Order: sequence, then structure tokens, then C-alpha cells
Amino acid sequence: MNLKRQFKRWLHGSCPGFKGVLPYFGERVYFPPQSVIFELACAQGIFEHENLKLLQAALRPNAWCFDIGANIGLMSAPLLSSEPSLRVVSVEASPKTAAYLAKTIAGSAQRNRWQLVAKAVGATDGEIEFFASAETHGVFDGLRDTGRGHGGGKVKVPLIRLDTLWTEQGRPDVCLIKIDVEGGEADVLRGGAACLRATRAVVLLEWNRHNLAAYGCPPGTLLEIANDLDYDVLNVPGLAPVLTPASLSLQMGISETFLLVPRR
Repeated sequence: MNLKRQFKRWLHGSCPGFKGVLPYFGERVYFPPQSVIFELACAQGIFEHENLKLLQAALRPNAWCFDIGANIGLMSAPLLSSEPSLRVVSVEASPKTAAYLAKTIAGSAQRNRWQLVAKAVGATDGEIEFFASAETHGVFDGLRDTGRGHGGGKVKVPLIRLDTLWTEQGRPDVCLIKIDVEGGEADVLRGGAACLRATRAVVLLEWNRHNLAAYGCPPGTLLEIANDLDYDVLNVPGLAPVLTPASLSLQMGISETFLLVPRR
């Protein structure tokens, strides 16, 4: 970490009057003290910069983005900054993390284009148990215990399908969906089939072998779902087509991020 990033880490992580608030793409982003997500943001400068550039390339004027598993908003904020007519729905199930994101959105000049949905997204609608870590490790929260979190416990949270969420918003033109839900990505896709077939949105998602195991989800499931939806799977960052379960498995040894692109 260079000196500038070290200073930022000290200032916003420890200094009275600045602690707990990170200036980021024109927003004041609130975060839990000593949290993993804050440490990652400081170390990287721009959080997941390569992924962000892909997301920015998929934006369209007057369209919508669903950021599913938004955490404290480190993807939502720069997307709003990139396209002045974009509307972003940040979906975050973790009650503790969602409280910080709600505070960020409430103080944002873009709050008329930025909405928080404090629910989990899956294959059904209803209510579900959620594994919530200690505040510092909220980045690992999810619907299954993957063993990556620290402390915390189970809480009940509302569960919604992406199709239901899309319908409640008036079935808008969605250009982009980002999914990072610690292993539950397949259920998000299954519950969003109507939205994806209608909007042909580009999807950037995490596909992590360790997290998928907690759901009993074989890695090749991604290809099955993509084929059913008439999407191609591309690796990230290379953007080469992933055509077989064997090649997908090999790619997962290098990266846990993949892009779903509509074939038409």
C-alpha cells in the first residue's frame, strides 16, 4: 500500500472527525470501523477497478442497474457518477451493512436516482434465515454459512425474487445486474429469468467454488442457466467465451468473476 493509501486508511479508519466515512466518487460512504470492505477499498484505491470498468462499459442512458449484494455501495456510487441518467437499486440483505448503506444514500445528492432494498434475493419470495457475521466481516454475509465470516449469528430477513423486484419497480429497462451474494448467485438468476429475458441486461457475478459448495451447487450450473437464458459466459478479465464445464472449472482457479452477455 502506497503512502497516499496508507494516509487514507489512517484518516478515515482512525482519525476523530473523519473516522467511518470514506469520500468516494463524490459520495460520503459510511462503513463499519475496521471492516474488511474498508481495508480492501484502501488497499485497491478503486474497489475492484477492473470489474468496475466492465460495469461502466455496459451502462446506457436512462436505464437501470440492480446491484445485488451491494454491501456499503462501492460499486453503486461510481456507476451513478458514470452515467447521470442511470437509476441504481442497491440490494443488501445484511441488516447491519444495510444500515450503513442507508445512511450513505440518505446523504447523497443522487438519492433521487439511488434506492436501497434491504432484502435477500433468491429463487422464491418470502422470508429466510441469513448468516450475519460481525460488522467487520459483513462482506462475507449470506444465506448459507460458508465459514468465511467471523462471529455474528442467524437472523430472519425478507426474501424476494429478482423478477418480483423488477415488477415492483415497474419493469424498467435494466442494462446491468451485478450479483455478489456469497454462493447464492444461481438462485438469483433462476428467480430473475423473466427480467433477464425481457431486458437482456449484462450480468457480472461472483462464481466462487468455496461459496457454491455451501449451496451444493456444481460449478457447471452457470453454463446450464446461461444456455437456458440464451446468454454467453465470458471469463474476466480476458472476456474469452467459457464453453464447457471443464473450461469453467479451470477458469475458476484463476478468477471468481464472470460476465453473462446476451446472445441477441
